Amino acid sequence: MSKIEVSQKIKELKASLKIMGSNLLEAARQFGASKETRTILKGQIDNINENFLFVIVGEVNAGKSSFVNALLGSPVCATSHEICTQDVQKIIYGESEKLSQNSHERITTREFPTEILKELTVVDTPGTNSRELDHQIITERFIPKCNLVLFVFQLDNIHVQSAWDLFKKIKGEWSKKVVFILTKADRYTEEEKINYKNILHQYALNEHVESPLIYITSSKLEDEGNLESSGFEPIREYINKDVLKDAATNKIIEDVKIIKKLMADINQEFDLRKNKYETDFGTRERIDRIISSKESLTLANIQGLTQKCMNAYDANTEKTLEELNKGIGFFSFTFKSIRSMFGGESTQDWLENINKQHVQQLNKDTNLVLDGGIDSLKSDITYMVIGVKEELDSLENLRIHPTEMFNKIDQKRNEIVHSLKQNLTDFIDKSDVFKGEKIAKGNGVDYTGVNVAGGVAAVGGALTFITQISVLDITGGIATGLGLLLAGGIAFSKKGKYIAAVKEALAQKRMTFEESLTKNLSSYFQQIKTKINDQFTDFDHHLKSEKNQIMDYDKMAHELKNELKDVERKIFKVF
Repeated sequence: MSKIEVSQKIKELKASLKIMGSNLLEAARQFGASKETRTILKGQIDNINENFLFVIVGEVNAGKSSFVNALLGSPVCATSHEICTQDVQKIIYGESEKLSQNSHERITTREFPTEILKELTVVDTPGTNSRELDHQIITERFIPKCNLVLFVFQLDNIHVQSAWDLFKKIKGEWSKKVVFILTKADRYTEEEKINYKNILHQYALNEHVESPLIYITSSKLEDEGNLESSGFEPIREYINKDVLKDAATNKIIEDVKIIKKLMADINQEFDLRKNKYETDFGTRERIDRIISSKESLTLANIQGLTQKCMNAYDANTEKTLEELNKGIGFFSFTFKSIRSMFGGESTQDWLENINKQHVQQLNKDTNLVLDGGIDSLKSDITYMVIGVKEELDSLENLRIHPTEMFNKIDQKRNEIVHSLKQNLTDFIDKSDVFKGEKIAKGNGVDYTGVNVAGGVAAVGGALTFITQISVLDITGGIATGLGLLLAGGIAFSKKGKYIAAVKEALAQKRMTFEESLTKNLSSYFQQIKTKINDQFTDFDHHLKSEKNQIMDYDKMAHELKNELKDVERKIFKVF
């Protein structure tokens, strides 16, 4: 006995498409597609995963359920009069027999463990002449999606108007492939069977059916093993060759089109995402370049200012050494010693005054240099901040319109950009970093307030503090030591040694002074740079996440594209 079956190659192709559809749906979920988009995708992919669908239509007691069982060779369809007349039976594959009812939709789902139901779903409908008015509406739900309508008549009951009214809808509105089945043939003579078949043939012609297909069957004879007389072999052959094969061909071709369409839709959405990412990434790079270029210019200006300050340091050192050299002489010191006996300036006082004048003049000269050059540093940093804000303005003004598929990601991106701009504005307007405030901490100075606004006073004050500590620490100690030695009467003979010691000490301290000056002027810029970059933490995280998702999707899309080409090659070989 032949049986209804779907070829193994078609099963394999269908399984491949199911996997691809599932992968696309997973990609939509993984890469942030909206719930609405995922619902649409799932609906389309569910269509790919659907079995072939046969709908059995006919009158009450026409033998529809018995016909289905005989056709499939398994008792898949319940023949209870109660179920058949009240509910639609949707028959699907299950590991074991099970019935479940949806009373609201009036559908009974029957699961049954037979192989053909893995590929074929059967819908056994209530009779078209049922008194339940909604039965016909329920029947119409399935017909638009079906691959074949089996219109079943008991052999001597082909005249009922309700059946032909439904047939007109099936043929006219839905243009579905229909075959006619005459049942219970074992109850009639050969002459009666031919007569009824001819009448049915004429009815079908009257409904504009070209070459109507009519099969006379007997479920009873099929069950008894009388296969030659049961009439089921011809219809199985027709279903296998002309329905399932054609339906499989058309369905798989359509499924491939659906997969391609879904991939094209998602690719289009990701192309938009790539463009957005490139725009955002380009803006971030430009901001980095703005900061970097201003940093280079600022460091060059700092180097220039530092060199001018060191020139002032060298000039003051030379002048101080000159005064020491001139003052430490035999007659000079003798005169100072005699004058001190009568209440005049002592040698010690003189040395301390030289030290004090050195410090005061160095601070004065250094601050003159800074007062003349700090404005250029302020301008560099101000233009840097303005440049960053202008880039953010253009990015926010762009306000990339959220796409349908990835609107949550797009909305998040717009929120981050808006928040970034607002945070930067608040930082400039309100932060202590931009107020240029000096905050004393014990004997030191906290430079966290040294920035654009009020930067001159802050940096100048800081340098005054540093210079006083640096120079007094060195020259003060040497001057005191020198005075004590002079009191011992050996200064003149040691003059060269002491001058050399002072010169060496000031030269060593010069390096410390230069390092401190460069460090503190540089921190003036670095704090602004750090604070600005800190504002971009969320934006940078978004860019990184976006880049990784796009890379992951490109990889997945490439794999799916290759799989789809492989399926298309197999389709070409099969069909």
